[in-house]
Amino acid sequence: MAFEPRATSFSTANAQILAQASAVAYDTPERCAKWAKVSGFTGAFDFFDNQDTQGFVTESSDAVIVAFRGTQPNRPMDWFADFRATCDPWDHKNAGKVHSGFYRALRKVWGVTLANGEILPRRLVNRGSKPIWITGHSLGGALAELCAAQALFVSKIPVQGVYTFGQPRVGTKDFADAVNAKLGSGIFRFVNDRDIVPRVPLFSMGFCHFGGQRFFDHAGESSGADSAVETVKDAFTLAKGALNLAVLGQVAGLVTDGFKHIVSGGFTDEQERAFRESAVEILKGGVEKIDDHSMHKHYLVRLKTSLPV
Repeated sequence: MAFEPRATSFSTANAQILAQASAVAYDTPERCAKWAKVSGFTGAFDFFDNQDTQGFVTESSDAVIVAFRGTQPNRPMDWFADFRATCDPWDHKNAGKVHSGFYRALRKVWGVTLANGEILPRRLVNRGSKPIWITGHSLGGALAELCAAQALFVSKIPVQGVYTFGQPRVGTKDFADAVNAKLGSGIFRFVNDRDIVPRVPLFSMGFCHFGGQRFFDHAGESSGADSAVETVKDAFTLAKGALNLAVLGQVAGLVTDGFKHIVSGGFTDEQERAFRESAVEILKGGVEKIDDHSMHKHYLVRLKTSLPV
């Protein structure tokens, strides 16, 4: 399928190509550049890398793609398990707050002169009339959503769409409301079955998803929801989906405790400590050891696509 650069609703072709971009972002700059050319993005290519925030910008004759790399396989995912993570103000003061760690990671490559010059937002500013698409998996998905918000609200750069895969929550309800109102119909978040990462940080901590969720169940069947800001009921349903499986997996005990937190309004100190320890144990093994989270083994397969190179 050919990429649809001006799509205004969900596109399977775009989901597949952006999933490939998110997957290849874990590889070397050379392999990313090769993927871009093979996939029809034969224009300028830039790889960015600063203090573990990595990704690339590539373009075709009619579109620009920004792809962020997630946490490398087998590296600890400590900040996903930080249940004392804070939401802090960001560069746009009237659009809620965002996860401080994720936003710091974005700012390492936004408006920063790297060894190969400034990539973001320069490449987006100089795009001509080409629509911008932003993508990423896991941490990369969080950075993709924050990049879109930074472009829209701070740099006044229009964004056509955002596709993310297994991304965590990134900001408060006020932030979610603002971004959803501006771009919600162009945001698509893929969640695979028992994947724990989209379920943290907790909704009850003040973090909130937005955009349209596309969910893959245990059998690989997909379901979609219209663009919306996450509610308590939505958060409960997302967690409950894991508990309805014949094989519960890693997330089951964690979200069970999470339900108690949502319903009761808080943990005791002992419960919170146990909850955090459970999450850390799951996440510290790295991406490839988390049930249903792998970009290559799960999300590409669910989307019926694979890397061409």
